[in-house]
Parts: sequence; C-alpha cells; structure tokens
Amino acid sequence: MTSNLPAKTIPVDDWNIPNDIFLADPSFNRSGGIDMILGSQYFFECFPSAARIQLQQTLPVLVDSVFGWIVAGEAHLIPSSIDSVNCKTVTVSLNSLEESMERFWRIEELSAGSLLSAEEKFCEDYFRSTVTRTKNGRYVVRYPKRPDFNDMIGESRLTALRRFSLLERRFCNDPQLKGNYDKFMEEYLSLGHMRLVREIGTEIQEYYLPHHPVIKAASTTTKTRVVFDGSCKTSSGYALNDALCVGPVIQDDLLTLVIRFRKYPVALIADIEKMYRQVLINPDDMPLQRIVWRSSTSEPILTYELATVTYGLGPSYFLATRTLQQLAEDEGQSYPLGEAALRKSFYVDDFIGRANSISEATRLRDELTELLGKGGFPIRKWTSNRLELLEGLSADQVGTQSAHKFDPEEAVKTLGILWEPAVDQFRFDCHVNQDFTRMTKRSILSAISELFDPLGLVAPIVIRGKMLMQELWLTACSWYDIVPDALKIKWEKLYHQLPRLSEFRIDRYAFQLDSEVQLHTFADASEAAYGACTYVRSTDSTSKIKNSKTRVAPLKRLSLPKLELAAAVVAARLYLRTVDALDFKTSSSFFWSDSTVTLQWLKSPPNNWKTFVANRVSEIQTTTHGGKWNHITGKHNPADLLSRGMHVDDFLQSNL
Repeated sequence: MTSNLPAKTIPVDDWNIPNDIFLADPSFNRSGGIDMILGSQYFFECFPSAARIQLQQTLPVLVDSVFGWIVAGEAHLIPSSIDSVNCKTVTVSLNSLEESMERFWRIEELSAGSLLSAEEKFCEDYFRSTVTRTKNGRYVVRYPKRPDFNDMIGESRLTALRRFSLLERRFCNDPQLKGNYDKFMEEYLSLGHMRLVREIGTEIQEYYLPHHPVIKAASTTTKTRVVFDGSCKTSSGYALNDALCVGPVIQDDLLTLVIRFRKYPVALIADIEKMYRQVLINPDDMPLQRIVWRSSTSEPILTYELATVTYGLGPSYFLATRTLQQLAEDEGQSYPLGEAALRKSFYVDDFIGRANSISEATRLRDELTELLGKGGFPIRKWTSNRLELLEGLSADQVGTQSAHKFDPEEAVKTLGILWEPAVDQFRFDCHVNQDFTRMTKRSILSAISELFDPLGLVAPIVIRGKMLMQELWLTACSWYDIVPDALKIKWEKLYHQLPRLSEFRIDRYAFQLDSEVQLHTFADASEAAYGACTYVRSTDSTSKIKNSKTRVAPLKRLSLPKLELAAAVVAARLYLRTVDALDFKTSSSFFWSDSTVTLQWLKSPPNNWKTFVANRVSEIQTTTHGGKWNHITGKHNPADLLSRGMHVDDFLQSNL
C-alpha cells in the first residue's frame, strides 16, 4: 500500500523535542515500513485533547493522541550536499497498481520448489548446533539471530507499557474479555510457560513484547488467545522480528497434505495441544521475550519472561515444526508409522492421517501418541470416519461430539476444509458477511477473501469472486466509498448464490488403490482468468476431480495464446504436485488444452521461440516429460469452467 515513511531517515538532534513528553513512535524520524493502517472513521477518536506543540516555524508540529505525541507536518532541511530539500515527515507513496495487484495474486501461484537460501541454511545449522533436551525429553531451542542483532535492538519497555495501558482501558469496557484474558495468563503462568523476573538488570539484551487478544469464536477449546507482538519497533527503529532469522518452511504444503488425505480408505485427524508452548527456550534467550502484566489495576505492573517458543515471533514456526522433525530423527526408529507421520502428515500442529485398514490406523494412532509423548507433545481431538478408532479414548481426546456415534451432518474443520466423518465427504459451507446498507470496496474485498478453497473443489465459483476483486481494484473509488452500481449488482448476485454451496459434497476417498490409475490434466485461459485441473481416472469406472488451481489474468494484458501457455504452466506444476503427493506410479499421464498455438509451441525446442515463450515451454516440457499433450474442444474442456467461472446453480448441476 505504501513505501517506507519517511522516505529517508531525518536528523532530529537539533529539534529540541521536550524530554517530558511521551512519543507515540520514538523512532519517527527513521525510514521504515508501515505497521498498521487505521480506517478514517477512527481518525478523530485518536485526538481527544487536540493539544499541539510547535517546535519551530520550519519544523513539524507535535500533536497529542491516545497513542502518545505524534510528529506531523513539513520539515525544511538544508543538507550540505544540496541547496534545499523540502521533506515531509509524514508522506504516503502509492506503489503502482499493477505491482500491488501482482503481489496480491502471487499467493495463488504453484511454486516449482527451491533450494534453501543462505539464511535458511544458517537457521538449520544453528538449530542443529544449539538444540538440547531436558531430562524428561522436552526440547530446548535458541532463536537464530542476524549478525548485527545487538545493534538492531533498542529500548522497548516504554512502548510495551503504553500498549498495556491501552489494553487495560479496553478491559474496563469489556469485563468478559478481561476475565478470559486473566484466565489465559493465569494458565500460562501455572503451566510454567512464563516466569516472574525479580531483578531487571541493564547489562543484558532485552525486548519487551506488547500483547493483545485474538478472539476465535469457532474454536472448540480456547476462544480468546493472547498473541505477542514481535514486530513492534524499538527505539532503534527495528523490531525483534527484524533482528531474527525466520527459517525455512520444512513441512509439506496444504495442497499436498489434502491430496494425500484422499488416498486411503481410513482417515484420522488430531492436533497437538499448545504445540509451540511445548518447546522450551534456552534461558539465555528468555530476556528477548519479556512482557508486562498485572491482573488488577490495584497491583503493581510486573515483568515476566516467556519460557517457551512464542507465537508472534518470526522463527517460531520453524523452531516448532523443526523440533517435530528432530523428534522423529531422535526417537522414530521404534515407531515406523509414527515417524513417517511426523515427517509427512503434519501441517503445523494438525495431524492429517490415513491408513489402509482399521488395524493399521490403530497402530498409527498408538505409535504417534507414544512418540510425541517422548518429546512432551500431547495429542488430542482425534476424529475418524471409523468409530472403532475412537474406542478407549477419553472424551477430552475426541474431536467429535461422541466417540460412540456420529451426529447427523456433524462436520470437523481440518486445514480449512469441512469434513463429515459419518459419510466421509468434504463439504463447502459459505458464511460470508456483508452489510448491504453500505457496500464499500473494503467490505466487499473482505467478504470475498473469506472464500477459502485449498483443493480448488469449488474453483469455478471462487474465480468469479477473484474476477470481481480485480474489477474493484481498478475502480477509482477509495476503501470506504460506495462501489459503482454495476459492481454492486455483480456482487449481490454472487453473494446470494453462495449459501447454495452447502449442497455441494464430494467423497474424501477418491479411488481404489488396487486399480489402474491414469492422470488427466486440463488447461484453459480466457482474457479474465486461467487455470488447470487434474482428474484421476481408474479402472473401477470412476473419474473424480482431484484438485484445481486458478489465477486471475494480470493487469498488464497478455495475448490470449500467452495466457493459454501460462495455463499450461499451471497444469504442469499442478500435475507435478499431485504426483508427488500421491506417491505411487500411474499407468499413464495425459495433458489437454484447447489452444492449438500452445500445442504447437510445445512440439518444438524452447530455443525456437522468444524468451517469454521459451522459458515456459522449457519448464512444461521438463515437468511433463513422458506424458502426452493433446487437443480438446473448448466445450469438452473442464478447465474452461475455471477460466470463465460459473453460477452456483450451474456448478451443482455440472457433470464436468
């Protein structure tokens, strides 16, 4: 949305800012990214007193706000290297719309995989050299730091105190939130996940984490969760997250896991309780996780240190998931099924398991439970399409209402997908909220973003939302302006169709393993969007869609043949991802496109074509080697539905 503010760091040594005022941003003069954008409807609430202090005629003004004093206005600076510079301390610079849109849609891209970067390799090596275990088997890790870490971390306690003061004001207006927050923090302390700091020295490097609540109404366990802000800037202009290395993603991606989930007849899922907090932090790094807290305003504010890996810090995901991999390496030899599950069947703390039989699934459940226990990771919320697997488990270990029977239409959400264990089917419930009294760009974009479909099961519907999203971006209206009538009508029409998606069902178990299997991948593009889908065809006389992927056409328009070629790239990558996930040999693979130009390009060596075409042809030929590209008419191409979109009624009746 914006570039760094201010554009360049501004010297303020001679500004004579009063020492007794509290600045909302102590490092306001340092160039840096924007942490938060507030809606204009909240602007005037931020300045209850409207008090101002004029520094000098050529300098900005200080304005009192609920966050502290802010600096706003123009600063006329005279650097020695130039005659005159007119510099604003508060300035907004919009990136090009095309660049912003391309960055937004890039999340839809299927990556072809990559090697570890130098920083990621450092994180892996650092983990291996510093990880230890306690006597009871729990893991102790350290945060990977950048080389100039010590210079990057400045003073942070004052900001944490200010944020805590705002939090206490919020508690005064919401007693229920206060009660839930207290309960969460009391549990944190009672479990030993944080400890009181009795002496605060100045000789150690420390960082104070502001904290705030996140309310998750759909959670069956903890609806109010405290999240710690490792991105809050210190007096140096850098946050703790800026000074830490993030680490690589080491678990398989969501699409791969869900494809595997459809591979075997018996399914079971579970999750690790408080996974991050089961991994301990080395005491030398605990001062980087300090917080301020008190349960009552009549008590003094105390300082605590968090003793475990903390969500809100950049490396936390890597450290927690890498610890699971380390547990598999250290203890997995005695648990072959459990070890394989730890390495290949987890998405963060969610276990997505499958087996060929009840006996194999029972063994998998028992092995995984015992293996995780050796590292101090309790696993819970077991759910399966076979009730026999839940026998003997206590009520708090079961993820459904009962371990003895399935409730009608009871569904469990896993990896963002609703699964009905009783009938072993996926379904797509759509609860999108929209205020029709004032339809703004922001409200519509927010509603469309709630459509989550990792497998692409309802991609012909979701792509309509994405197309509308792009049209909204191209309008001249601001975030809070009412959208043009034409777009409003389009959105209302789509919105009122979405509830019917609850009628859509698809079997989780996609095919018989003992049958001969073919993979058929289809690609298509229109001027608005492009995409691909993969079907499995087996000798049990069934043909079932496995997955699909769509992308909105870029704002910088390409010719239709080039978009068709881009669709073929998506098809090749989707095929590769599907084959890797299924992890067995198919009898044959076929690729289909209705573009004769694309097929002609693919018949020739890449060096016959210009760069754009040559690069894509090379990737497609390498990825789909051994398969055959064929022509299919547009009306028989199922990917045509992805590139043009469908109405919900037509989608529910379609045989493709």
